[in-house]
Amino acid sequence: KIFIGGAMKGYWVVAVQDVIKPDAWEQVLSSWGNYVEKSNGVVNPISFGPPKAVYESGIEKTTAIIEFPSLDQAVYARTEDPDYYQGVIEADGTPVENKVIRDFRIIEVEDGWMKPSHGYWLVWVREFKDKESWLEKVMPAWKEYVASGACKVHHLKPPHMAVEDGRMLPFALCEFPSLQDAINARNSDEYNKDVLGAAGKPVEEMVIRDFRIIEG
Repeated sequence: KIFIGGAMKGYWVVAVQDVIKPDAWEQVLSSWGNYVEKSNGVVNPISFGPPKAVYESGIEKTTAIIEFPSLDQAVYARTEDPDYYQGVIEADGTPVENKVIRDFRIIEVEDGWMKPSHGYWLVWVREFKDKESWLEKVMPAWKEYVASGACKVHHLKPPHMAVEDGRMLPFALCEFPSLQDAINARNSDEYNKDVLGAAGKPVEEMVIRDFRIIEG
C-alpha cells in the first residue's frame, strides 16, 4: 500500500480540559518524562504546552501531540502498555479522571507533517448541535476555502480511537505557512463569513469545538 507524502504514523492528540488535582498531575508529568526517555524514541512528543491562541470553546491548557512509529504502537501505548498505564497516569493508584480531564484521541497522519515555525489549527469537535446545517452548508464552503489554497488539511475525520473524555467526532489538523498566517486565517472574513457564516447562524448553534492554534 502506497501513501503519498510518506509513511503513516500514529499520534495522540490530547486537549486538556481541566486539571482537577494539580499536585497529583505534576507527579504524572514527572513520570511522563521518564517514560518518554526510556522509550528510546518510540514515544516522541512533537508538541507539548499551551496553545498560542484559542477560539470558540478552545481552552488555554496543555495541548499535546505525541508521535509513534505506527498507529498500532500509539494504540498499544495508551491501552495496554503497563509502563504508561501503571507507571505514569495511574502510578498513584487512582484513575486518570481523578486528576485531569482530557479529550484524548488517537489518529493516523503522514510522517513529517509538522514543520518548524508553521502554524496549525487543531480542532476537536466536542458536540454537534445542528449537524445538518454544518454538513450541508458549512462543509461545502470549507471545501471551497481549502481548494483556494488557504491551508493544507492533514486530518479531518473522526479519530481511530477516543479514550477518557475523547469523542468519536471529527478532529481537524490544518497547516499554514506560519503561526501568524494561522491566526490571521482564523480571524479573516473569508473564514468567518464565507465558511462559518454559510449557514446563516452562529457557529455555536451548530457545533461545539475546542479550537486551538499551535506553532510547529
